[in-house]
Amino acid sequence: MRQLITLLLLTLTLIPAAYSFNDNKRVIDIYQEQLEKLRLSHAKLERLTQQQADKVALIQRLIADYQNALETTTQGIKDQYLAQLEQHQAGIKTSTQQMTDKYQALLEQYRAELKTATQQIKDKYQAQLQQLTAEHADTQAAYRKKLEVTADLTEHYYLSARKTDHQIKSLLTELGQSAEQILKLTQVISTLQQDMLDLRQQLLAQQQQDTLALQQEMSALRQQLLAQQQQEMSALRQEIEHNRDVMRGQTIRTFNGHTSHVFSVAFSPKGDYALSGSQDKTLKLWDVSTGQLVRTLSGHTNRVYSVAFSPNGRYALSGSYDYTLKLWDVSTGQLVRTLSGHTNYVRSVAFSPKGDYALSGSDDNTLKLWAVLAGSSDSVE
Repeated sequence: MRQLITLLLLTLTLIPAAYSFNDNKRVIDIYQEQLEKLRLSHAKLERLTQQQADKVALIQRLIADYQNALETTTQGIKDQYLAQLEQHQAGIKTSTQQMTDKYQALLEQYRAELKTATQQIKDKYQAQLQQLTAEHADTQAAYRKKLEVTADLTEHYYLSARKTDHQIKSLLTELGQSAEQILKLTQVISTLQQDMLDLRQQLLAQQQQDTLALQQEMSALRQQLLAQQQQEMSALRQEIEHNRDVMRGQTIRTFNGHTSHVFSVAFSPKGDYALSGSQDKTLKLWDVSTGQLVRTLSGHTNRVYSVAFSPNGRYALSGSYDYTLKLWDVSTGQLVRTLSGHTNYVRSVAFSPKGDYALSGSDDNTLKLWAVLAGSSDSVE
């Protein structure tokens, strides 16, 4: 502003003297008006500057208040979050401890059951082994008794032969027989004695063979019992592990084969097979014990939304977005019959308890009861 005033004074100084007084006065008036406008503009600018400074101060106060509020809110949220985090950690710790205690109790229960089952199997086979041992002892006693009887008979025949030999010798001597005849009779008697000894040896050998065969049979039976015990123990352990996995909610196996969403599954009546229906327009039959695909049932022209097994497990029923139901022979995978009648998607199917009827539900707002083998239906609105 001061520079403008200086500029105006300098301009007035430089105005030529040739100008008339009126001209100079007019110029001065013009410059005074400009000077007044400049003064008013300067005052207005100062007011605006002051307002702007007030606004800046207000904004700074608002920023400070916002920062304080933000710090307070942040601290509150932080404290609340920390409290919730501690509470959540305490809840997790409590739940973990409860689950640990639960599974520890289940593990102890399974160990006790395994120990009891093992002891029962051990007692069972121990009793069988004792019974076989007793029978073997009885058999050995019978053979010993038979051998003793045979030995007694052999001794009796031997003594009888000696007595007969003595009598014959005495008789021959008394009758004056020749020494040659006595020698022949002696040889006959010796042959008879040798035959008796051979018979005894044969009996002893037979007894040893029978005893050896009985021991081998006992050993084979013992090994068979041990193998059977090990199989039963292994089966028991597998069952316990299976039950433990089921209790823990672990996945036992995964069935892979469909190429799109699976909408429905069902177990066969015996539980050995599973059936699935998918958006890939197929049904698939699975072996539950191995997880292997048995066969694929194809025939629908849209997604398969519902599947069911007949009570005897011979047939499978499927409902589809192609508005139809299809009856399948499970053993061959062949299509038995297509049941048509719905006018919209078929979303649910089921067999009656005897398997002679089927029931279906559809987006056409109806249920239909079907005579499965005949293929006819009654509609229920």
